[in-house]
Amino acid sequence: MAPSDFFSGLRRGVKAKLPPELRKFEVGRGHGRLTKLYYAHAEFHYEVWHHTGEGRLEIGLHFEGSTDANQRAFNYFRDRMVEVKAHLPRAELEPWDRGWSRLYETLPAPQLDEQVLAGAILRLDEYITTLQPMLLVFLA
Repeated sequence: MAPSDFFSGLRRGVKAKLPPELRKFEVGRGHGRLTKLYYAHAEFHYEVWHHTGEGRLEIGLHFEGSTDANQRAFNYFRDRMVEVKAHLPRAELEPWDRGWSRLYETLPAPQLDEQVLAGAILRLDEYITTLQPMLLVFLA
């Protein structure tokens, strides 16, 4: 499956699966092998990224704002990892490139196909429905 077809199918599929109050996400800038979805704050976005060299698909919430905001988000979610892992048992929280952080997991994806797409829709739905209410509290 072409990456553009995969990611447009992912956006359509997750929008249909999400509860109505979470369907109005924005689509951020990405490149051919990733897509970003966010709600009002593009610096805190859900990202799905196909790591072709590793044959993995990353799904997670990325904190890519200021160094201070990223650290506060990291600390906030670190304090809630028991709750996060109750819903997302494979989720990992880690500092990342450029002072960013991410709360994510990877799935096997040697190629983008219908099976990987179906799994990605389910996982992204779980990430958004679990983490977005927490993120809203953090941002308040």
